[in-house]
Amino acid sequence: MSRPLRLLTAFLFVMLLVLLGVYAGRWQPAIDRVLQPAEPPAETVPVRLFFADGDAQCLIAEVRHLPAGPDLPLRALEELGRGPQSEALVGTIPRGARPLSVVIEDGLAVVDYSMELRTNHPGGSAGELLTAYAIVGTLSALEGVEAVQILLEGRVIDSLVGHLIFSEPMTVSEEALQSGRICW
Repeated sequence: MSRPLRLLTAFLFVMLLVLLGVYAGRWQPAIDRVLQPAEPPAETVPVRLFFADGDAQCLIAEVRHLPAGPDLPLRALEELGRGPQSEALVGTIPRGARPLSVVIEDGLAVVDYSMELRTNHPGGSAGELLTAYAIVGTLSALEGVEAVQILLEGRVIDSLVGHLIFSEPMTVSEEALQSGRICW
């Protein structure tokens, strides 16, 4: 092989290595994603969400499986707001109402809701009772929650729509939680 041909071959080889180095840097994240094992699925836990029965006389538990974690109480209330999966049950959280935060300390869950919990509520004593205790029952069914205080945008309220006292924490009996039925 002549000297100019060897130099050309060496030059092309070096250029090929440079190009591979440049493009390998671009491809590396995609290669890493393909070669790395997928993250294991998050552990899920059963959560009881309470929805009204068709006669609006009781709240009935519907079990959902949600990812475990410190934000489980907030995610449980978000699921509660999405409504029941069973056609025999009725949602009790007004459209647009969002849980803003849940803090649990010494057995008391303090849940802060957006103002839509009040402004979009259909009203009535039965409706207010069902909404309040759907929230209280759902949170009380979680480990470590004994009572629930409901706030609206960070403020303690006297009542949601005028029938039920909201200024004090609310509780649900252990018997009702275990049976999956909160009735009056």
